[in-house]
Amino acid sequence: MTQILFTAGPVEMYSETLRIGGEQVPYFRTEEFSQIVLDCEAAMCELTGASAGSKTVLLTSSGSGAMEAAVINFAGPGDRVLIIAGGSFGERFCEICEQHGIPYDAVHLEPGHTLTSAKIDALDLDKHKTLLVNAHETTTGVLYDLQHLGAACRKHGTFFIVDAISAFLCDPIDMTGMSIDVLLTSSQKALSLAPGLSILVLGPRALEKIKERKVCSYYFALSRYLAEGERGQTPFTPAVGVILQLHERLRAIKAVGVAELTRRCACLAASFRTSIRGLPLAVFPDCPSNALTALAPTNSFTAYSIYSHLKSRYGLIVTPNGGALRDRIFRVGHMGNLEASDLHALTSALKEILQ
Repeated sequence: MTQILFTAGPVEMYSETLRIGGEQVPYFRTEEFSQIVLDCEAAMCELTGASAGSKTVLLTSSGSGAMEAAVINFAGPGDRVLIIAGGSFGERFCEICEQHGIPYDAVHLEPGHTLTSAKIDALDLDKHKTLLVNAHETTTGVLYDLQHLGAACRKHGTFFIVDAISAFLCDPIDMTGMSIDVLLTSSQKALSLAPGLSILVLGPRALEKIKERKVCSYYFALSRYLAEGERGQTPFTPAVGVILQLHERLRAIKAVGVAELTRRCACLAASFRTSIRGLPLAVFPDCPSNALTALAPTNSFTAYSIYSHLKSRYGLIVTPNGGALRDRIFRVGHMGNLEASDLHALTSALKEILQ
C-alpha cells in the first residue's frame, strides 16, 4: 500500500530531493562543497529576513540539538530566561535550562491556548535577559504572535530566541521585522528534506554575544562553526547528503519565493479545515499554525484510533500524540510535497471512518 505522509516531519519530499538522496555522497573537504555551504548560508539569511551581517550555522543534529545549542551559547548560569511553555517543546526548553543550571521562569499555558496580547504586554521582561519560544508548538498546533513578542523584546532589550522548526515556510517569519536574534529550523519540516540537519540563523546581537561567552560544550560551541564557516566548512563531519538536498531546495524556494510558499501552505490549511466541517472533529488550538491542524474527536472515537484506521486502511499517515494528549488529539500536516488532492483523499477517508 502506498503511503502519504501528513505528518509533522519527516514530510513528503520533492522528486529532485529524492534523486539527490539516491546519489553517492561526495568527499566534502573541497572547494566545491565549501561553495555549496556558503550558498546555503547566504540563502538562509535571505529567506529568513535576517539583518545584514547575520550568519548561518549548519548543525548535524535533530532540532532538539539546535535548541540546546541556542540555549547554552546565549544563556548561562548568570542569566535568567523566560520560556513560553505551551506543550512538549516549550517544556523541552525548560528541561534544557535545568540540565545546564540556567535559571528560568516559564509561562505555562493550557494545551492549545496561545499567548494573548494582554499576556504578552504583561510579561516581566525587565528581569529576563532572554526570551525562548517555539513559534509553533508542534505538539498542540498552536501559533504564537512573534510580531508582538518581538516588539516586547525590542522595548525591553531582551534577547529573542525563536524555534521556528515547524513554522519556517509555513507562517510569516521576518527576523529583522520581528526583532529575532536567533532563529532555529530543521531539515525534515517544511524544507522537505531528510532528517539530520538543523539550521541556526544568528543575527548581529547573537554574533556579538558569542564573542563574550565560553561554552562548556565541545560539539555545540557555535564559535567553532562560525570560524570554520568563514571558509564554507564545518568543524565536524556534517550531514553531507542533506546539505546537498538543502542546496537544491533553497534554489527552488528562492525561485518561487517564501511569501508564495507560505501562501500555499495557508491555502492548504484553510481548505482542509473547511472540508472537515460537519465531521465530529474540533480544531484544537485557538490560534492554529498553517503547518498543521491539530484535531480533537468529539464523538466516541479516540484520536489514536483514528490515526490507526487511517494508517492501516488507507495508507494515510497523520501524526499521533503521546502522553496525556494521546487519545485527545491527532495532527494533520500541511508541509512538504502535498497537493489539494492529497488532503481531499484524507477528508474522504475521515468521512468514511467517522460517519
